[in-house]
Amino acid sequence: MKTLQLLRLPLAFLCGGLVAGAQFTPQLVPASDYVPMKFIQTVAPVFPQKVLALGLKSGEATVAIQIDADGALTDFLVTTYSHPAFAEVAVAALRKWRYEPARIHGAPRSAKADLTFNFEAQGVVVVDMSVLEQAEMLRFRISPNAMTYSASTLSQLDRIPTPIKIVKPVYPENIARSSHGGRITVEFYIDEQGHVRLPSVDRETIEANGELSAMAITAVEQWQFEPPLVNGRPVVTLAQQNFNFKPAAP
Repeated sequence: MKTLQLLRLPLAFLCGGLVAGAQFTPQLVPASDYVPMKFIQTVAPVFPQKVLALGLKSGEATVAIQIDADGALTDFLVTTYSHPAFAEVAVAALRKWRYEPARIHGAPRSAKADLTFNFEAQGVVVVDMSVLEQAEMLRFRISPNAMTYSASTLSQLDRIPTPIKIVKPVYPENIARSSHGGRITVEFYIDEQGHVRLPSVDRETIEANGELSAMAITAVEQWQFEPPLVNGRPVVTLAQQNFNFKPAAP
């Protein structure tokens, strides 16, 4: 069962559209109240041998991961890489890891984290090159950054993605009467098909407004967008959506 209050780790209902380039830094919850996600068993990624034939002796990949309240890996999204081979081995390793969920006030919480893997080749390895690898090497030498990838920002897109399905948060009257309301900012990715991936709220907001955070995330994960485009090609992009919850009138 999916835990709704997904927090983001360091590394009127509807207010405005998607937020372009907005950044905010949450304050830390007291140490006694917050315990970060832990990796209790890891498998080191193996340096991909095929990139040595391309003259690459180092590289990197960043993967956004989502861990549920039971410590299971429920979603991941590659957001950057210097060559796709580095992303492949990073993901293969992450699938074998074991996790312990984050905790707030002792209660387990789903969490999102961005993990960056830095690869360094040790020594000299001779690799037989196939015809495909020779062609790939040629392209790499002509354009050193041709194989790199990074999730796009909203400002880089041809246009802001149009939502084709919006679900408003459910704000029950009994909660509206007892709540002081608040502003909830949900950060999420939109993938190449327009699906919402890894929606999250910073842990300070969850600490202050756990129920409202759950309502906002539950709504956003049901949204659907037109695929984000850069030069007409579908891409992954990072976005934010603000929700303003107002308490019920006396």
